[in-house]
Amino acid sequence: METLIVYINDSEYARNQLATMINSRQPTKCVLVGCPPKLNRHISKWISGGARKKWQTQWADNTCTEISKSFIPEGHQFVNRVAFGPLINVTKQLQGEFLGARVLDARRPKLAHTPEPLVEGQQAQPDMATRAMGVAATTAILALAAD
Repeated sequence: METLIVYINDSEYARNQLATMINSRQPTKCVLVGCPPKLNRHISKWISGGARKKWQTQWADNTCTEISKSFIPEGHQFVNRVAFGPLINVTKQLQGEFLGARVLDARRPKLAHTPEPLVEGQQAQPDMATRAMGVAATTAILALAAD
């Protein structure tokens, strides 16, 4: 049985990514690692660290359950986890636990945001929107300088 470690932050996007990766003929074990949205750093004024962790765990459970409902009838197995801390450390821990597992990044890309790398040596690639905004800013500066 093939094992996939899948990092998710949006159920619909991750479901579409998984549908292309999972072979319907062979059952797959998927370790869904929820990457909850980052809360504002000032949130600690209103909620405790324990309440924040509880919310993140609840969010990950709900998101992973939405995804797993789609694939369970096909015989696939799902294990839910939550990513606390740097994703490189989470990946190392999970690869030690699930030997030979492949890592899939099914996190929805965000505009002007460079995603955190999942494995050591992975270069953080800026998305196309970030590059486009850089080109637009440079063009605007050149246009202003030409006037």
